[in-house]
Amino acid sequence: MVFCKMKKRLLIFVFCFLHIAAGFAQGEYADELKAIIQQNKQDSAGALAYNRLIFMGEDYGVLYADTMLEKALQVSRHCNSKVQTAFALLNRALAITKIGKYDTAIYIANQARETLNQTDTSKNSEVMSVYYFTRGMILLPQGSFKEETLSSFLKALELSKNTDFKYLTAVCYGGVGKAYDYLRQFEHSINMYKESLDFAGKTPVDTLILAKAYNNLGAVYLNAGDKATAAQYFNNFEQLVPRLKSPKLWWLSRSNKAHQLMEDGKYNDAIQSALQAIEIANVNRLSSFDKLATYYLSGYIYYLNNNLKKAAAYMDSTYAIAAATGSQEYVMYAASGMAEIEGKLGNYRSAAEYLTLQSKLADSISNEKSKISANFLNIQYQTAQKETQIKLQQASIRQKNIFNYILVASALGLGCMIFLLYRNYTQRQKLQQQRITELETEKQLLATQSLLKGQEEERSRIAKDLHDGLGGLLSGVKLQLGAMKGNLILTEENGTAFNRVLNNLEESIAEMRRVAHNMMPETLLKFGLPQALQDYSNGLSQQQDFTIRCEFIGMEKRLDSSTEVVIYRIVQELLNNAVKHSGATVILVQIMRHDEERLNITVEDNGKGFDPNVAGESTAGLRNIRSRVKYLNGKIDIQSEPGNGASIYIECEIKPYG
Repeated sequence: MVFCKMKKRLLIFVFCFLHIAAGFAQGEYADELKAIIQQNKQDSAGALAYNRLIFMGEDYGVLYADTMLEKALQVSRHCNSKVQTAFALLNRALAITKIGKYDTAIYIANQARETLNQTDTSKNSEVMSVYYFTRGMILLPQGSFKEETLSSFLKALELSKNTDFKYLTAVCYGGVGKAYDYLRQFEHSINMYKESLDFAGKTPVDTLILAKAYNNLGAVYLNAGDKATAAQYFNNFEQLVPRLKSPKLWWLSRSNKAHQLMEDGKYNDAIQSALQAIEIANVNRLSSFDKLATYYLSGYIYYLNNNLKKAAAYMDSTYAIAAATGSQEYVMYAASGMAEIEGKLGNYRSAAEYLTLQSKLADSISNEKSKISANFLNIQYQTAQKETQIKLQQASIRQKNIFNYILVASALGLGCMIFLLYRNYTQRQKLQQQRITELETEKQLLATQSLLKGQEEERSRIAKDLHDGLGGLLSGVKLQLGAMKGNLILTEENGTAFNRVLNNLEESIAEMRRVAHNMMPETLLKFGLPQALQDYSNGLSQQQDFTIRCEFIGMEKRLDSSTEVVIYRIVQELLNNAVKHSGATVILVQIMRHDEERLNITVEDNGKGFDPNVAGESTAGLRNIRSRVKYLNGKIDIQSEPGNGASIYIECEIKPYG
């Protein structure tokens, strides 16, 4: 069963590989290309028609490929178009890749790239895309350059999107999807094929693109083991096939069906679909490579159904066709299949001979791939060397051009020098004026800082005098009056009046202390800014219909005392404005310290908002806030509109405490 499992994996590999090169294109456009070719034009338009139609493949009835390849190359060279010559060479490399002659394909693709290097490749996105696509198709079967393969297809897809050749873009999607499939990244492969499906839906009259997108999605889901989803996409594909009148797609549809039925264990139905695929391939003269896949599939299904005689017959046919076309890989697959069939029949000597052949072919193919890998790396090195030489030659040409422009540049340089001298003079004048403006601004800032500092010092002095002087005096009066009350005999009316006086005196003391606290909060001096603002917010919102939430981030370390006072005054003024004017139910205060020098203040509310342009500098509160922000070398941003609350954001500079 080891060989059986191996052959099943190989079958899926070969089956899905066919889906890349089978094209996507607009049927009407293919007919236009055929019409141009029938006119036998020998110009670049005729060369482009040949090259594009060949690239679009058998889906559009392109027969006698070898003859067309020669004709395309002849017309491209006749019109002296290096771009179309490179395109024709790449088509030839793709055709050779299909029959497994990868070494020759690499050589021809390298010739195409050397031809393209003689042109401005930045203006030839289409043929550059074809080059990278061809490169990916050559590398894909080798298995040693999986990341390089994906990179080539991705580059091809990127370039194709800059062209009007929709078929090219669609086939590049298929290449990228297959490269992900080889890397066993089925999720990426599925996403890429779904992008291809979206691309087909956006491109008008592209039923074939849509059909092939469905087919590719079915194939990748089958590889990923999701038979149910694969069946849905294959069903969508089969529904579109009759509208396309394409023998290639009829063959692919029957092959798909055979493979699905085989996976479900319905071997009799599967063999009928496989035989239909063979008949379609023979009648419509499809490529030997397509026939090989279906003959091998038929033999494998017969083997699973225990019809060993039929299985051997189809494996023999696979062997014969593969040997005739020079496909060593299919010769190896057929030999492996025959070994297992002979072993099951009890012909162990014959089975051993087939196993020996299969082993030799596997070694030969491995060595060939190693040789191809070495050749590819050598070609990469040579290409890099040539590109370096080209760059050096281009640099030499640029130097000569520069020398030729020296005389003109000298005259222009003299004029520029005079202009620059004048500009330098005016710039210096502007810089001097700017410096004067900066000095005036600094002077104003210093004056503002001095004024605010003086105000805070005066506030502090008055608060201290109120608290320590007047507060102490009033407290003494209260104590004396309280003592007198116990020693006096008063009427009930006079006692009531006396108590009223004591209550008024107590309220006066509390009001005086509140005023003194607002002028210079004791909590701010003792415990710092966060605690002072939290206490102030709690006091404002106590027994009110609104809530004030305070957040402090990075405020563990105290700030300079003067800075703390300024920030406290800013937030105090903002909160007072919100409480008085906004009608908000929630007010948020956030202070965030980023580092030793930067601090942000944010005050937001869900109130009725206002128009900042109308408010402007009309309120004393905003003027006071802006002057304090200016003191901190900060910036203020007010975002509000009527009915949507307000958000005030302040960014300022700070000084560390001490």
